[in-house]
Amino acid sequence: MSLKMSRRGFVKATAAATASTLLLGSQAATAFADDAAEGAKATSSDDVKIIPSACRQCYGRCALFGHVKDGRLTKIEGNPDLFSEGTLCGRAFAIPQELYNPLRVRYPQKRVGEKGSGQWKRITWEEAYQEAADRYTEIGEKYGWHTIAHQYGTGRDMLQFQAINKLWLELGSTATFGVGNLCWVGSYFTSQRLYGDETQYTGWDGNNTDCILIWCRQERSRGYYDWLTVKRAQERGAKVICVDPRYTCTASKADLWLPIRPGSDMALVLAFINEIIHSDKCANDFARFCTNAPFFIDEEGTGYQLRESMIKEGGNEELYPAWDEAHDQLIFWSGDWQNKQGVGGPKAFQWLDAEGNIVADAKPALSGSREINGKTYRTSWDILVEHVTPWTIERAAEFCELPEDKIREAIQTYIDASPHACFCRGQKVEFSINTSGISQAFTIMMALAGNFDSKGGQNIGREPATGYDSFMFDVVPNKEGRMGKRRMETAKNIKKLSVCQNTGYQQILVADDATGELRETTQNSGGQVIYGQQGGFGAATTKAMAKGDPFQIHGYWQQTSEPILSIEGGHEIIEGFKNLDFFVNVDIYMTPSGELADIILPAAHPNEVDRVEWAHSGHGYPTSHTYLIRQPFHEPLGECKDDMDICFEFAKYMDVDMYWKDKYEFFDYMVKGPETLPPQLSCANFEEFRERISVTGVEMATVKQAPKYETGFMRKTSDFRPGFNTMYRGNKMGSVYRFPGTKTPDGKVIPAHPQSDNGKMEMWSEDLLLYGNGPLPLYIEPPITPLARPDLLEDFPYTLITGGRSHAFFHTEYRNSPWMREVHMFPTVDINPATAAEHGIAQDDWVWIETYVDKIRQRANLTEAIKPGMIHVEHDWWFPEREATDDLHGAIDSNCNVLFENNGPYDPAVGTDNYGGLCKIYKAEEGAPKNICMTEEDLKIFLPMSAGAIASDDQADGVRQVTVKGGAK
Repeated sequence: MSLKMSRRGFVKATAAATASTLLLGSQAATAFADDAAEGAKATSSDDVKIIPSACRQCYGRCALFGHVKDGRLTKIEGNPDLFSEGTLCGRAFAIPQELYNPLRVRYPQKRVGEKGSGQWKRITWEEAYQEAADRYTEIGEKYGWHTIAHQYGTGRDMLQFQAINKLWLELGSTATFGVGNLCWVGSYFTSQRLYGDETQYTGWDGNNTDCILIWCRQERSRGYYDWLTVKRAQERGAKVICVDPRYTCTASKADLWLPIRPGSDMALVLAFINEIIHSDKCANDFARFCTNAPFFIDEEGTGYQLRESMIKEGGNEELYPAWDEAHDQLIFWSGDWQNKQGVGGPKAFQWLDAEGNIVADAKPALSGSREINGKTYRTSWDILVEHVTPWTIERAAEFCELPEDKIREAIQTYIDASPHACFCRGQKVEFSINTSGISQAFTIMMALAGNFDSKGGQNIGREPATGYDSFMFDVVPNKEGRMGKRRMETAKNIKKLSVCQNTGYQQILVADDATGELRETTQNSGGQVIYGQQGGFGAATTKAMAKGDPFQIHGYWQQTSEPILSIEGGHEIIEGFKNLDFFVNVDIYMTPSGELADIILPAAHPNEVDRVEWAHSGHGYPTSHTYLIRQPFHEPLGECKDDMDICFEFAKYMDVDMYWKDKYEFFDYMVKGPETLPPQLSCANFEEFRERISVTGVEMATVKQAPKYETGFMRKTSDFRPGFNTMYRGNKMGSVYRFPGTKTPDGKVIPAHPQSDNGKMEMWSEDLLLYGNGPLPLYIEPPITPLARPDLLEDFPYTLITGGRSHAFFHTEYRNSPWMREVHMFPTVDINPATAAEHGIAQDDWVWIETYVDKIRQRANLTEAIKPGMIHVEHDWWFPEREATDDLHGAIDSNCNVLFENNGPYDPAVGTDNYGGLCKIYKAEEGAPKNICMTEEDLKIFLPMSAGAIASDDQADGVRQVTVKGGAK
């Protein structure tokens, strides 16, 4: 494949090596320089290609150049002319260490020993594909295709994600461990159903804002350029508010830091909403004309939004009653934009009177009860106001353990800056059983403050420069009628084929609105469909594999994922993997779960493949509107293949119609864009795009001088009418487990649910009611806290939090990078010096962190950045220097997710479990875990292999294990 250079021509060598030294330490930089020099000695050519590409070591996708000499990457440098402004972190500079790492799988492997024995032999791709096809077909025909689970890792390569999902949905797979339900999907799922897109991570306008509210997000953990935006905003006079239990880098630079009690976020958000609603800055007109706030609610009957069909025999279910203040009459909003009920066409998305005439100057009342046919109905606005009013600053201070004056200052700063205040959040807020509820609350907060599609506020609809998004990979063939028969039959029967069917009902602690007292209540815990996935989340799939509940999983395909480390209940996941009849793992390296597979397929590194990079998560303009090239620095090593190519190739063995001939056909479609796309944003094909390197689109709210919900651009995939994209609501993309006819624990029968695809943003959410959350955001106390479990405090007195990001790693990745491990050698627990002193713990002591479930070992970091009485442990730790037979490469010793049960409760919409709790901590007299790297010298086992060493290692007997066995004393 031809690798073309940027049209800017040859780029002069920059100070990347110097930057590396500053970031990573002189010894690490020298170690790599020596290795590169050794490789250079064997070459006679002075030709160096400089190839523009992108980094995929995290979500940042920073633009960079790779220097390639004689087919080998020798240096990385940032591209100063694109959105990342030339900035790179250590993970990018470490890309060569990944490409040539001694632990890379470069050829297909078949296990020849017991699971976990580390015994493998090389096979051909044809042998691997054929055996996989035969075994999966045998399982599918014998037990049902729903008994084959599939799994994908972090979705930062969204096209790869789409290919994996489409392949296995077409085959009838229903179960997955998920990944997004741990981060981002709670926001995405909820936002889609409230108004049609996501804006809590992506879309904040830091370039024009007067205030940035950063909630549990470490701004420098994925893309330094985001912090440059924050810094410039502060220099202009914008205020930065940081909400985070820990004193992070973001907190240290913020104008105001709120060290919130872990898990109490909802109390603070409800206080924000309460203060906004009762302020003169509340966006009442937005609520009145753009949301369902004026709609009446059938509180005593169905519990749904009132329809004409509920109050009039033969009435229309697409008509939503409200009261018209302008004419003192009952009016009806027509949601019949598809004209299925006879009130569409020019009447769609209009207010109509009782005779069906358009009332152009209607003024729907936000507040007030009305009696209709002998029953009294309230507006959803009145119900919302009643719900949030008791959530005062004083109550929030009590729940969140924060000073009242600090909360008041933060809220007033946000209100004063609105509608030019923006909000961005981190993933830690997602790690809760109330992730969809908190996402709903954040959405209401932003909307009522007037920050939806405002300059300096939130860009509420993602606008890829092509006009298309990655989900078109699956949407286009479905629109063409090319969804497979098995997939359609599976979707129709999902209730009995989903691993979620026995999740049932769960007990939770909810704060009473009136009193604030916690009371136990029963909540529906549902199954769900995310990204077209037909049900399943970590705990449910684990129980199906390990316990056969609700049915036994027999087959499993895993790609770019490591659930033993990333999902709660690692021991049970290992048990489940050992139960499998057949397991294929696709990965770059040998991993803990890979050691339990039957076949390993070697994946290419992200910088060995072609890709169109879309903005995905966490960024504002211009990043959120830019797509750029990620092209290979060289061909994949050995016989490694692109993950997308693997899906396309295996699809042929399984007779699956992927619709697209190959990835390039899809790339061509995406970069060309729709006919409405401005010519300057369109590329004739992917090869033209390769020449352009990147394309940055425009913000339609700026171009049109009006919010997208007023100009039709929120509904660009349907009819371009003003309003919101509400096609995702109801059962179209969701397996709602409160099906009509289902009985709740109190004996109530769930009534039929009309689709609420009405173009209005829903603050009072009918969908979330159906999923079990309730129509409005509730304060739910996490299940293992001092308030929820005072019975545990005597033995486990400390609040335990997990998952804070390290810039050296990305979840489970890069533990085999010598540079990254030198920067961050050990799994680290943060503990306040006062707490440490109580237990005789000194800096760098190895300690045990123990919950009522299990215990792990990490190294102590004494810091004032965390409150006394609180403990923070790092997530996703394993030790690739340990052998497969040594606890699956040390997958358990320091893995924080084994500290928690996977028995629920779960978020009822997306299945997120609890990732925090109560613990005790004490010194580990035995010191560090055995057989791990302890010194810089030990890390040399991970140094890149030379070209000659790679060529001579055919991996006939598996991947050579590098080890420091016995090195940790």
